[in-house]
Amino acid sequence: MNIFKKIFDFFCGDWRIFWGVAVTIIVVKLLEKWEVPNLVSLVVFVLGISFSLGFSLRRERLS
Repeated sequence: MNIFKKIFDFFCGDWRIFWGVAVTIIVVKLLEKWEVPNLVSLVVFVLGISFSLGFSLRRERLS
């Protein structure tokens, strides 16, 4: 199991960023299926990525 974690960390880096981006992409895809305007999807995408990066940076700074 340890080798899989190392491989994941090598390709994805930080778990918080990975899951933040993954959840953001899923939400944006759901918004597309619900035919929400593209501007709303863009705002959700930018905010989701920004929050996940900001959260990760804040945790790294505090540790």
